[in-house]
Amino acid sequence: MGTAMALVARQRGHEVRLWGTWLDDPMLDPPARGELHPRLELPLGDLAIFRAPALEEALRGAELVICGVNSDGVLEVMRRARAFLPDVPILAVTKGLLPNTEGRMDRIDRCVSEVLGRDARWVHASGPAKAMEVARDVFTWMHFAGKEAAFCAAAMRGNALHVSETPDIAGAELCSALKNAYATGLGLWDGAVGAAAHNARAACFTQAIVEMERIVRAAGGLAETVYGASGVGDLHVTAAAGRNRIFGERVGKGRKASDVAREMAAEGLLTEGYAAIASAMRYVAEQKVEGVPLLRAIHAVIWEDRDAKTELLALPAAMRS
Repeated sequence: MGTAMALVARQRGHEVRLWGTWLDDPMLDPPARGELHPRLELPLGDLAIFRAPALEEALRGAELVICGVNSDGVLEVMRRARAFLPDVPILAVTKGLLPNTEGRMDRIDRCVSEVLGRDARWVHASGPAKAMEVARDVFTWMHFAGKEAAFCAAAMRGNALHVSETPDIAGAELCSALKNAYATGLGLWDGAVGAAAHNARAACFTQAIVEMERIVRAAGGLAETVYGASGVGDLHVTAAAGRNRIFGERVGKGRKASDVAREMAAEGLLTEGYAAIASAMRYVAEQKVEGVPLLRAIHAVIWEDRDAKTELLALPAAMRS
């Protein structure tokens, strides 16, 4: 997704530098040789590529930083960058919840601010945006959240990329973190019952939005964020065509989640939903949010090795309560 956003920025006429972490050489090597990007299957042309040791050089003079590092690595990248990271807006497609310095689950922007020792000028890019489609200029609606969302939107919107703005960074970040967990749960139906579970999946999609609103509101976010591109839109695309849905489907067929996660990692498929489910349950417990039976059922299947079909068929009674 970071590369897709770099291509959009270049299309907008900006000078762009694409920096990769110490784990990204396999993705950067082919385009550096003039070959296709292995994930996007597109040429990067003359896009300037910087390797992990050149982080300071890549950041020098930047007016906008786009963060595409996944949640597992973002804090370490910020630690390495803090001595020379310019005081500019950071537009992040990074999604998830992380432990803060007190050990409690928190939003990424707050955790990054702790690492930097100053307020990160963080803008969260949420909404239904699959990297392959963003890179190919397919119509996409993204929702930028944060105090400097307007600056980032002005820099990135155009052609097929529509960007709306909101100050509700709490709501947008939580929607992005939670949708991976709920998309995994929706995928469980495909594995446990089969394709003819449209009614059940629709019911659970609706319940997922209800629960996301409860969690977002408990964090001080806005309900309208959940019912827009950040929540409904992103959950829809992830549940319809995402890796987390595939993860849920494979577990729904009776396999252990840990085995499926390893298998998908070997296939080069990152399953954010696996960790997101545990993080979401921990966050819900810490925030004392009630009324999340679907999330609890998903956690029971994925992290407690409970039978998927049994948990899913027990949901109607739990949802009524």
